Amino acid sequence: MKKIALILALVVIGYTAGAQSLNVSSAREAQNRGYLDKAKKLIDPACEHEQTRNDAKTWYYAGLIYSQIGGEADKPKSKYKNLDPDWLIKCKNAALRCKELDTDKEYAEGNNTILSFIGNEYYKKAIGSFNQQDWDQAMAYCEESVKIFNECGKKEYASESYLLAGKAAINAHNNEAILKYFKPLVRTRSKEQIVYKTLFDIYKSTGDTNEAIKVAQNYTKAAKDDYNANMMMAEAYLLKGNLEQGNAEIQKALDLTVDKPELHSSLLAAAGAVFEGVNDFVSAEARYKESLQALPNQFLANFGLGKMLYNRAVDKLTEANNVPPDDETGLYEKLNDESKNFFRQSIPYFNSAIGYIDNLDTEGQNMNRANLYHCLNALNTVYARLEMYDDLKPIKARIEALQKEAGQ
Repeated sequence: MKKIALILALVVIGYTAGAQSLNVSSAREAQNRGYLDKAKKLIDPACEHEQTRNDAKTWYYAGLIYSQIGGEADKPKSKYKNLDPDWLIKCKNAALRCKELDTDKEYAEGNNTILSFIGNEYYKKAIGSFNQQDWDQAMAYCEESVKIFNECGKKEYASESYLLAGKAAINAHNNEAILKYFKPLVRTRSKEQIVYKTLFDIYKSTGDTNEAIKVAQNYTKAAKDDYNANMMMAEAYLLKGNLEQGNAEIQKALDLTVDKPELHSSLLAAAGAVFEGVNDFVSAEARYKESLQALPNQFLANFGLGKMLYNRAVDKLTEANNVPPDDETGLYEKLNDESKNFFRQSIPYFNSAIGYIDNLDTEGQNMNRANLYHCLNALNTVYARLEMYDDLKPIKARIEALQKEAGQ
């Protein structure tokens, strides 16, 4: 009796194993015919059974079936729309398990296609979270997307996920995360300006000049025809005190825009701001005025020059206020007069910037409301300091009107 029982047991085991193997084939057939509910019911047990759970074929078909379930989930009228809410996790696990077991690479090509699909789905989820301003969730989905794209050898697709994650990190004011996501893009020679500009500003703000220069150098290598790269390289040289190389890079940028007058003048104004940032006020003023000579009716150079003179006036005023009360050298009066002189010089530039905004159409004026407010506030201080009260009254009236509009 024992022998018979043993034979019967073997028969049952053999039948079960065969049934599970048949389930895999039947699941694939059902999937081919569009019966996803049936395919799911057949493949799930095969993924669990000891006779088929270590077979790459089982997991390949599981990934294939769940990827198609995922495709149906995006179709509002599909009868399989809600077949499995966890399809993405199951699909990912299946594809990764297939890759692990597929030592002969028999299913590699098809499985990589599934993995690429999964990576894209996580990227889509990241976009959704980004649009909802859920920055942390957007970064988490991007990280998952990067992992999957790397698994299937699609590292070029991972770049988009890194970029989106970095933008989410910018919105979250998370510098550590920005470095984490943007540094790989520098290594792969991304041409995205935001990547280099953000990293450059972070390193510059923390005083890490060497890293800032490396970022600028990588930008010029990745985007040789992008004048923004040359402007960043110029700023990097100026941070190091290398005026000659800084000017050379600025000239390269200007040469790239010589046939575009408006852009050329804007770049000259930007060059002025770069020199101002390293306290080279003589070069800054020269570039601002060169910009105005090329295009007198503009905002950037007028505001830039007005702002620079205003800030220099404030610096002189601060120095004057720091002079000891018992000082008899006349230093206070000297610094105070210099401050007033800078304030006085700023007036025509602020007025020109305001005039430019006032002559824009309604849409342009609305877009420049903040710029107008900055100019008016600056003039408010200038006129008060210079005791030009008749000029001060209309400025105050405009500021109050803007504040009232903002309150409404």
